[in-house]
Amino acid sequence: MNTRTIIQQEVKSPNETDRRLVAVFKALGDMTRFRIFRLLIDQPRISISEIAKLSHVSSPLASQHIKILVHAQLLEKQRTGKKIYSRLDRTNPVVRELVRSIKKNIKTEP
Repeated sequence: MNTRTIIQQEVKSPNETDRRLVAVFKALGDMTRFRIFRLLIDQPRISISEIAKLSHVSSPLASQHIKILVHAQLLEKQRTGKKIYSRLDRTNPVVRELVRSIKKNIKTEP
């Protein structure tokens, strides 16, 4: 089998890694969700109500954004009493690489 045939087969049938990465890029393609992700880089955990305030969105909308980020395996939710906190899923290698890349680019901004 030549290289071209192998590449064509890989393009036609996406694997699980491709699907997960597409979900990550779709999730972070929204500016509000990207800002939430970036906010959580410097905050170990933060409540959804605080995310809503800092993102200038309603609590229900912030909750929907968090749900999408959790589904993309970028965030984890943790309940403490009545409050729900979000934090980055740092066990995910994609999250660790994104954090590294974002921090690197923040340092190089003028």
